[in-house]
Amino acid sequence: MSSIYYEEELKELNKSGLKYLIVGGIAVNLHGLPRLTRDLDLMIDINADNLQKFVKVMKKLNYATKFPINEWQGKSAIAFFSDQDDSKQIDVLLKNPIDFKAAYKRRKMFKINEASFNCVGFDDLLKMKEIAGRDRDLIDMGYLKKFKSEEKT
Repeated sequence: MSSIYYEEELKELNKSGLKYLIVGGIAVNLHGLPRLTRDLDLMIDINADNLQKFVKVMKKLNYATKFPINEWQGKSAIAFFSDQDDSKQIDVLLKNPIDFKAAYKRRKMFKINEASFNCVGFDDLLKMKEIAGRDRDLIDMGYLKKFKSEEKT
């Protein structure tokens, strides 16, 4: 893979030492199934230090959210929007559907232009899609399983 739309943002996350995993549509793409997606979905280790790192990187990259941090309680995800590019949106999960620490150990690293990025592993991606259970997720699951089985033959 030669480039990724959110490459600069991911490089900044790496520099910050943030523990994150790419999930959602971009994870589906990285695992080999091309499908159109606009936003970058992230699952992070939810602790005060990691959340502070994430917010600091978002500010540095000129991303903002409509919700101040004191209103995050009870939300499952928060969307951050780029002040410089209307087409860019980063969603961070605040309620991780699977255990982050275990998923982080099983993560898949993708190297793009000399930088490595943390992506949720294939089996964990399927599990997250199953938990979400939306039509798009179930369609992704079917195609991912088919793609993986064809890859083995």
